[in-house]
Amino acid sequence: MGYSVEIIFGKKQVKKHLLKEPFTDYENLINRKKYEFETYLEKVYFYKGLSEGIRSNEFEIIKDLKINSNKEIENQSEFDYWGFIGKYYPNYSHCDNVLLSDILTRKLDGEEISESDEEYIKDWDVRKELMELDKELLSKAFEAFFNIAYPIEPK
Repeated sequence: MGYSVEIIFGKKQVKKHLLKEPFTDYENLINRKKYEFETYLEKVYFYKGLSEGIRSNEFEIIKDLKINSNKEIENQSEFDYWGFIGKYYPNYSHCDNVLLSDILTRKLDGEEISESDEEYIKDWDVRKELMELDKELLSKAFEAFFNIAYPIEPK
């Protein structure tokens, strides 16, 4: 985890920013600066030094963000589509397509599948079939979700 800060320096540029006027390329290059800090304490001491060295009307903090490591960001952005399908797909536990998707996923992941399943899918483009099947399952789950979240009102 870390911190990212973006600051505009210069009285004229601060005024332009507050008036929402566009900056020239030169002003962006010279007067807009980005800083990154590994700890909160580093950021605090940077702000303290900044406030002691420059008058408050000569700089403006325009972004102050807490940033996560790449691994944390990746984990946060993953959508658990099987959890969603399991919750909203009609008759999820009795659906042949869910079972077929599981078989195709295990095949792609290099896991062992039964001989009869192997024979059934032997001439398939497994990746393509899995993609189409999962899109269909997810689509029906989204449709069920929307019908629950936004039911059609009788006229």
